[in-house]
Amino acid sequence: MVPARPERASPAKRRLLPTQRRRLTLAYWRDTVLLVRQFRRSLVLFLLLLLWSTLWLLLFYPNRSLSIAEATYASLMFVYLNPVLDFPKEPWAQPPFFLVPLIGVGLFAEAVVRFGVLLFSKTLRQEEWQKTMASLYKNHTVVVGLGRIGYRVVHELLNAGKEVVVIAHEQGEHTQLFMQNLRSEGVPVLTGDPRLKEVLESVQIREAEALILASEGDLLNLEVALNARDLNPKLRIVLRLFSDTLAEHAERQLGLGVALSTSAISAPAMVAAALGENIAHAFYIGNQLFHIVEWRVSPENPLVGVQTVADAERKYALSVVSIQHADDSLIIHPPDSQVIQHGDTLLLMGTPEQVARLKGKVK
Repeated sequence: MVPARPERASPAKRRLLPTQRRRLTLAYWRDTVLLVRQFRRSLVLFLLLLLWSTLWLLLFYPNRSLSIAEATYASLMFVYLNPVLDFPKEPWAQPPFFLVPLIGVGLFAEAVVRFGVLLFSKTLRQEEWQKTMASLYKNHTVVVGLGRIGYRVVHELLNAGKEVVVIAHEQGEHTQLFMQNLRSEGVPVLTGDPRLKEVLESVQIREAEALILASEGDLLNLEVALNARDLNPKLRIVLRLFSDTLAEHAERQLGLGVALSTSAISAPAMVAAALGENIAHAFYIGNQLFHIVEWRVSPENPLVGVQTVADAERKYALSVVSIQHADDSLIIHPPDSQVIQHGDTLLLMGTPEQVARLKGKVK
């Protein structure tokens, strides 16, 4: 059978690369700047209140010469309703004792407490944080759709060393789990309608090198592809489509890069599974179907008359992709002179007819 790679429900966290650490540091800086802008009015009013109280105490507090530090500290204590100065009898010295607690508590809660919580607790403003992270990406791949297919696509891209930003628009338990897993690995995952220009721009689509559309809706995938192409004419686009006719038109007439229909992907795998359990994978190059075969060399299952890789490729017209020895050591693209031994497992690529010849079904 064609092996199904299991989904990782709780993937291990990846170690951050130096570039990722720099990006994370820059993201924290940008996020802090955005928060300061958001709370700048409250922060400025709070600081002005403290400045006014400090100056008032320096000028009018009686019977004692306060330093700037003492006056500033006393003003802060007014906010906490814990005055460190005696209440003056003179009316002109009393305003800070009343106004700072009344006004300062509200400003302190808005400008300092809430600002600090949002600054250090990114989970409370997850979407804004994800947008900040995504804004720092360039020459990356955007994946639209976070179902089972999209989740696997993201991990394959990460394993290949690609940087990925995801737009998740589906609703469901699996999507929430996948989103949580990817965010814990440092992958920016944004939510929203991917057909909207502002959503595409939030994932830096103008700076991306590729777009993979893994959603289940053909029309949605096509609309997103066309909108993305308008924003980035050089973008390489790969679509998941259910309609073979639609896939052909999207690729040939709309210039959308590679368009893969569901049947074109699943049919070869189903045929491979029906032909034999040693067929690991099947795929098309143009209109030609190819099989990847795992073949273990043993007395019961020998490669007759074959001693080296060159012998195998010449006799069966198959390409030897790799050889795994009995001790699990692996040779990828083995040389022609590599000796084939009992216990070796060969990964072979060829057409169905060539594979059948290997199995002795075609003479």
